[in-house]
Amino acid sequence: MNQVKEKRSLIVLLVLFLGYTSVYVDKYTIGISLVSVSQDLGFDPSQKGLILSAFFLGYTIFQIPMGYLNNKIGARPVLGISIIIVGLFLAIFGFGYSLLFLVVVRFLSGSFGHAGYPPSISNYISLHIPLSKRGFAQSAMLASSGFAAFIGPLLIAPLLLSLGWRNTYYFMGIFVILIGLLILAVVPKSSSAELKNQKEKIKIPFTELLKDSQVWILLLSSLFINAANYGLTSWLASYLNEARGLAISQVSYISSLAGICILIAGILGGYFISRFFEGEEKIVIFIFCLLGAFSVYGVYLFDQLALSVICLCLCNIFLIMAFTTLMGLPHKLFKQSHIATKYATINSGGVLGGFFAPMIIGDLVDATNSYQSAFLFLAMTLLISGIIVLAIKKRPVEIN
Repeated sequence: MNQVKEKRSLIVLLVLFLGYTSVYVDKYTIGISLVSVSQDLGFDPSQKGLILSAFFLGYTIFQIPMGYLNNKIGARPVLGISIIIVGLFLAIFGFGYSLLFLVVVRFLSGSFGHAGYPPSISNYISLHIPLSKRGFAQSAMLASSGFAAFIGPLLIAPLLLSLGWRNTYYFMGIFVILIGLLILAVVPKSSSAELKNQKEKIKIPFTELLKDSQVWILLLSSLFINAANYGLTSWLASYLNEARGLAISQVSYISSLAGICILIAGILGGYFISRFFEGEEKIVIFIFCLLGAFSVYGVYLFDQLALSVICLCLCNIFLIMAFTTLMGLPHKLFKQSHIATKYATINSGGVLGGFFAPMIIGDLVDATNSYQSAFLFLAMTLLISGIIVLAIKKRPVEIN
């Protein structure tokens, strides 16, 4: 009986992994597809920045409401419907004909699709996965980020070249909708007892969140490090195509190589830090941010493509190592009963960095007609993130 239950749990986790991969493929490949979209519709860098940033604005605004919806109706419907909505707006994106249309579509996709999935995953794991296996389940879901960054460009580039960007988005949309329907078919419903338990979880007064300086420090550090992360991810394809003169197929290979680095760093980063640098997390984050700042500027600085790509790979490794260490700090700084709310607050600040960065980079490139200012901006955001986190003060964590 236990073997049957474990087998079903693995099937559910695999389907949820496919859903998370769909979410990240959409995030990571928009930068590649916008190269074709902007050439077709005549968008300048500032306009591309608006399309990229609109997604993160919606994501930021609706994260907390989606968390409340999760507690109200349970994880299963939010998981399935979120992915169906992501697929629906992918298909609608293919009908794009103007800047305003595409900005609105990306905003709505971030609001009602992407914002609901991550908290639903955490909710499902906390309710349905045994405590001893929750760490593995959560790590597996987060590993979809690196997997999507690796596989996404390799899938999207051939489709863009053979089908065109519109048909590519129709195809992606239908495929993701099918994954959403599969989630609704496979994921079990939450019982009334589980929903009641979820609603009765300890809530933190909003005033306590505002008074906790540790939350603000982590929020600001997360904002700047995510500005670098999403800024680089969003604009890498345009930079390689426009400044380096690479074809979309070549861009996809380099983006995929960067994805492998994200995957490896994401899997090994947590173990490496906890094994060798327990208690020194803020120093580790600062060092990785500093190294990341130098390497991200090296992507622009070196004329030789090989050296530029090496810097890109190093930057992704340093950035993800710093980010995973940063997002592990709430578990070491806050009460167990406060982690979920404070983690969501910090994560909201991080997503907000994804809203500002693409838009700022677009304006910088438009104003200077060069990507140098963009890479200086990315280096500065990493450096600022590392400096901010040094203000963290160690304090004992209470269990309750």
